[in-house]
Amino acid sequence: MVDLPLSKAPPETCTTRTSTCDIPYDIVEMIVALLIRNLGDLKACSLTSHSWYIAAAPHLHHTFTLRGNRPDIARGKLKPLPVLHELGLIPLVKELRVEQEWHLNGWFTPQAFGHNDLRHFSALTNVHTLKIQRMEIYRFMPAINRYFEYFSPTLRSITLYKPNCTPRQLSHFLSLFLNLDDIEIEGIDTSVPDTTVPDTEFFLFSAPRLRGRLVLHDFRWAETWTSLIASCGSLRFRHLDLHGSVTCAPTLLEACAGTLETLRFHAMGDSYSKSLCVS
Repeated sequence: MVDLPLSKAPPETCTTRTSTCDIPYDIVEMIVALLIRNLGDLKACSLTSHSWYIAAAPHLHHTFTLRGNRPDIARGKLKPLPVLHELGLIPLVKELRVEQEWHLNGWFTPQAFGHNDLRHFSALTNVHTLKIQRMEIYRFMPAINRYFEYFSPTLRSITLYKPNCTPRQLSHFLSLFLNLDDIEIEGIDTSVPDTTVPDTEFFLFSAPRLRGRLVLHDFRWAETWTSLIASCGSLRFRHLDLHGSVTCAPTLLEACAGTLETLRFHAMGDSYSKSLCVS
């Protein structure tokens, strides 16, 4: 859903001499930058005048969230996307979040995308951060690039909360994003139907950069990383944060030996934690 009220046009330009329109625009930008964490104040600024709207809009619409508890989404219609497109706000979206209730069936599947929905979804070409809860990756196979390849030029960070897939399907999906640097994965759901496409049919799309941070929570698949290593030659993460991910730790440490700067290793969850700086 769209978390913010949207209007089809910015406020009318102020005409009174004592109005906020007399403030130079660079000062307006500085003021707005101080308020980016205060949504109420940002909304108020956007309604002040045309210049204040222009300064506040990128911050107001920086993050776009799709939630599965909306009736229109539950029926497979991504109606917030056409609204965003109609108002000309799609280029402002830098972070896309897909939220699915843990106790409900997942709605974010290929069946949720009608022709126009996919057209608007693929127009989100400035997204640099993608966060998806309970993504059933196996349902998008083998044509997953049809839905996500448009993010490849700009996407730098991806967070997956308990994705449902096989190890090879996960590496296949991650390889879509050529400029990907940061990855966070919290848990994994291995209940993939036997009818899914065999892993032997998956080949990586590209060799992602993977030069930032890798954070894993209770993740035990070394195969995901060996598959990416085969494509990339090695991994180049500078920071590793591993929570209960013992089985894939040796593979990651060996692959990142030449670039690793910091390592945080939580061998037994929160009960034990060890942080290292690697020179």
